[in-house]
Amino acid sequence: MGVRVRRGSPKFRPALPRAAVVLRRWWPEVALGVGVVLAILAPVLGRGYVLRYDLVFVPDPPFGAMVWGSGTELPRAVPSELLAVGLAQLLPADVAEKALLAGCLALAAVGAARLAPVSHPVARVAAGLAYVWNPWVYGRLHLGQWAVIAGYAALPWAYAWVLGVLRPPGGGIGPGRRWSVAGGLAVVLGGPALVLAAVVSCAPALALARRWRALVAGAATLAGLTAPWLVALTNRGGVVDLDERGVDAFAVRADTPLGVFGSVATLGGVWSRHAVAVGRDRWPVALVALVLAAAAVWGYALARRRWPSAAWWGLLVGAVLGTVIAVVPAWPVGAQWMVALVEHVPLAGAVRDGARLLAPLALVQAVGLGMLVESLVAVGARPLAPLVMIAPVLLLPGLAWGLGGQLDTVRYPAEWSAVREVVNRDPAGGSLVSLPWASFRAYPWAGNVPVLDPAARAFRRPVIGDQDVLVGRDRIRGESRDADRVAQALAVPGDPAPGLRRLGVRYVLIQTDQPGAAEVEGRFAGAEVVRRDGTLILLRLPGVGSSDSTGSVGVGPALGYSVLGATLLITLSHAAARRRRMLLCGHFCRRDRQ
Repeated sequence: MGVRVRRGSPKFRPALPRAAVVLRRWWPEVALGVGVVLAILAPVLGRGYVLRYDLVFVPDPPFGAMVWGSGTELPRAVPSELLAVGLAQLLPADVAEKALLAGCLALAAVGAARLAPVSHPVARVAAGLAYVWNPWVYGRLHLGQWAVIAGYAALPWAYAWVLGVLRPPGGGIGPGRRWSVAGGLAVVLGGPALVLAAVVSCAPALALARRWRALVAGAATLAGLTAPWLVALTNRGGVVDLDERGVDAFAVRADTPLGVFGSVATLGGVWSRHAVAVGRDRWPVALVALVLAAAAVWGYALARRRWPSAAWWGLLVGAVLGTVIAVVPAWPVGAQWMVALVEHVPLAGAVRDGARLLAPLALVQAVGLGMLVESLVAVGARPLAPLVMIAPVLLLPGLAWGLGGQLDTVRYPAEWSAVREVVNRDPAGGSLVSLPWASFRAYPWAGNVPVLDPAARAFRRPVIGDQDVLVGRDRIRGESRDADRVAQALAVPGDPAPGLRRLGVRYVLIQTDQPGAAEVEGRFAGAEVVRRDGTLILLRLPGVGSSDSTGSVGVGPALGYSVLGATLLITLSHAAARRRRMLLCGHFCRRDRQ
């Protein structure tokens, strides 16, 4: 006697068959994600570390002060550093670095491809490819800003959550709610600028649709996710003293013959001239890029028929707002406004690099390019569709093969592990000062590429180094009070050891392969040489470190991360519970209904 299955009852498939179903439906996105990762990162997927500007991973990284944001500098590495160090506890640190880079690029490509309201595989690939293969991603990858790329990659998923709110279950194209929530939460890794980009994109859509409960829930979630930043500000008394010269130094600038506006419209305008792709300064390339951007915006207009009106207008408003905020500092009057904002509003300085706020514009253009390709297929112009799809690659070939061969892997000299073991084994408290006094290093064994001092991530105890940044000929003052005090002690003629001891410094690390190292070593006549190994000299200052404080996290960072963890748990649990309720009701969120 057969068993009747009630119509509409949920069918729970085994994991492997369900994975096969997902792979069959998502094969264009899966192929795109793998292809993008291989095309961009293939030269560096072997063992070794990619050291470049802000991209700094070290072997066996500890959960140090930078991870928790317990220093007096701005918590820019919170919470992305916790993710990096946590993953490095499970994998070798160099493998963790590649996994994060590859994951960010794949997440961005798949997210944009799934968000675009298109069904043809070529159109979906076009949307995802446009979102990854552009000058914005090139500039951030060149500067080693993997966490910013992670926030950028999360934006399509965050907006997919908005679409899920504005649509009934199972209505239309888009990623499932569970995946949207999980991917969208990663926007916090991008720092305040990418969180602001998500806010200006998602909030208008929810407000236009009068979804006030969802708006409040989203605001509460963001507040919980940003708790480590907000709590870390208590280490500075809630005061952020930023150098106003940074507004001009990090403002968008023309990287094409089309001026600032033309550069921004084609997703360029990065502040560093070294982060501009080769060929962007040529008229033919700039004009074709502008035409493609205009065509993508026109294609986005076609998406209005397939998205709820509030969702379509919301993303457009977010793109306009982000672009306006990005270009305001490029005007003399706008620069004055931004200076005033930076001086009086905590965390406002995080958006000095206005080009980061072009992420919503990039998403609009990606969705629009996907719609344009699908329209070409629909009207019978199939031969043009693949050409439009690969147009971003043709305009920016320098992104391929590790930024045209600029990315490479290196290995740390053995002395780094030896010195790290000595310092981390010491139970006494006290900080470590890294010398010569400079924020960036250029190591001969790493191709002399500028990179942030790895010492800040190599040791468990607080590491104090120069926080000032050179942008062209301008020195932008850092925000760390500890660094300011150490700089004053180093500026005193003679032996700086007494002044450093009064500041609680126990160790001094001198990197002898950096300019000025010989003069620095000669000044510490009375310090104990703990280890002289290769390019590193480790000195210990007597009379410091009687208390054990190397492993302490502090109440503030612990509270901030507790709030973040609780927010993640509640949000993901709510998404999982909602999916279970939908399954029990017989409703399934499916993308491929068209």
